[in-house]
Amino acid sequence: MSTASALISGASIAGPALALWLTEAGWDVTVVERAERLRTSGYPIDIRGTATEIVHRMGLHDEISAQRYLHEPMTVLSPRGRRLCTLDYGGLLADSGSGDVELTRGTLSEILYRASAGRVEYVFGDTITALTQTDTGVDVTFAHRQPHTFDVVIGADGIHSNVRGLTFGDESQFVRHLGPYAAIWDMLPDLFPPRSGFMYSHPGRTVMVERHQDGPARAFLVFVHPDPGSVDRHDERAVLATLRDAFRGDRWRTGEIIATLPDSDDVYFDTVSQVRMQRWSSGRVGLVGDAAYAPALLSGQGTSIAIAGAYILAGELVRHTHPQDAFAAYEHRLRGYVENNQRLALRTDSTVISRTGAALWRRNVKLTLVPRLQRLGVAHLLQTQLRSAATDLVLAPHDLRRSDTAQPTG
Repeated sequence: MSTASALISGASIAGPALALWLTEAGWDVTVVERAERLRTSGYPIDIRGTATEIVHRMGLHDEISAQRYLHEPMTVLSPRGRRLCTLDYGGLLADSGSGDVELTRGTLSEILYRASAGRVEYVFGDTITALTQTDTGVDVTFAHRQPHTFDVVIGADGIHSNVRGLTFGDESQFVRHLGPYAAIWDMLPDLFPPRSGFMYSHPGRTVMVERHQDGPARAFLVFVHPDPGSVDRHDERAVLATLRDAFRGDRWRTGEIIATLPDSDDVYFDTVSQVRMQRWSSGRVGLVGDAAYAPALLSGQGTSIAIAGAYILAGELVRHTHPQDAFAAYEHRLRGYVENNQRLALRTDSTVISRTGAALWRRNVKLTLVPRLQRLGVAHLLQTQLRSAATDLVLAPHDLRRSDTAQPTG
């Protein structure tokens, strides 16, 4: 009985999670990552619902919970810049009583990497350049290392997936822009006082700033664009001009915040988009996480469905002799859960961005009530749709646990 082998492209969340489960079950796993090193920065993300049960099964829940991200009090401002209320924003986003955990993307990536690095081969600073499928495997060509053949190849390389492009074609077929852009970067610490947070909105755009006691202030800007996808996200001058144009006329400190962008060496700028595909696999090549079904930033569920997808995919690959059968079972089990979570990003009552004046007025009224609802312990009632989507995945008796050591075949 031979040991099955897998190549995973992407070392963010879904990739290391999938690698951990497969190597635990006896697979030979390689993870290739385009970046020169593990990315340990990033904005806060949430683990909710069924995904919390999966990190328990990983044996990592306590370690993840110990790295919980604590928000500073968030002052909500009117379009004129006047204070409307101050609220516990973290408590609004995550229900700790249900086991939810919020932490930074980089911290979670590092935890998953450490848990798997002893048995998984991680290759940084390289990328896949060609995939050729045969009856018995996938011949892979890399930019730097020697070609190699694997039983399966999995793209866990994000919304702009290289594996998806090589296997299925141009991303324009699958990436659905929802209208907004989002920008995130760290600013010099002296621009805002320690332990402060602000949310300032006009119809169609929002600025959020948060600074802890130590470290830089983080800027988060989201705005509706008339032609999403038209801005070169790699062109800093174009990004800067787009932000200045989108937030022109703000009465608060938005211009001052945008002026700090050129001084940051780690800027995230991209469309708020979903990935919609009829199939998540082709032969022995499959996709997981944002590469297959990004739900969009506004859903708040990208990390959770990436963790769940990696877990279900690993279990089906271990259970089935033929990868094609495993991919079919994985998609059958996960698609409804994914689609329910993708619908969250299509809501018109988003807390982050309101597209009309009437919607912004309703949002601000709701937020002014949140502190009272939090004191009464019923703020979670505002998130019933999110909670329902987050728990809409049933785990099966045959799903893996960290004690599983069965040797699969290719």
